[in-house]
Amino acid sequence: MIPKDDKKLNKEYERCKKSFVKVDKGAYIHYKNEAYSDLESAEKDQSPKWAITKAYQALFLMCNAILVRNLGFYSKDHSCVIIALLKNNILTEGTIGKINNMLNEKKRLLSEFTPKDNFFEEISNIRIIRNKFLYLPETERKLKSSHKAIIEEVKEIINILSEAEE
Repeated sequence: MIPKDDKKLNKEYERCKKSFVKVDKGAYIHYKNEAYSDLESAEKDQSPKWAITKAYQALFLMCNAILVRNLGFYSKDHSCVIIALLKNNILTEGTIGKINNMLNEKKRLLSEFTPKDNFFEEISNIRIIRNKFLYLPETERKLKSSHKAIIEEVKEIINILSEAEE
């Protein structure tokens, strides 16, 4: 869940500090490369379960790459990665705007797959989808569209984030 105000964001950030692992800022390139490797693997995987899992992992790694490059730490806690990005205002309004515009355009065009309205909510949404595929039996997994639509969305987000880092 994304904190709704600064007080809650600060409280969550303090909680997250114990999950941050210091690393040399130059290591960001390894996280970025791994993100693209996982994304490529997701695109090739024929299993929706593993393709979605790999795509989400690629997005998580790219977000950690941004933290490493800018702050010199990463987090294994998925929600703390989002909290750190929010708290430190690392992503520019332009970058977030590009992603949000892309999500809104997909929402307008695709009736079978409805992304969230903003980047940070969409990361959580993709994580929830990934969790359903990882932890529920196939008969309990419901996806309104092809897993390839999710992978394509993740690819677009990663490319926008990567452009912003250059």
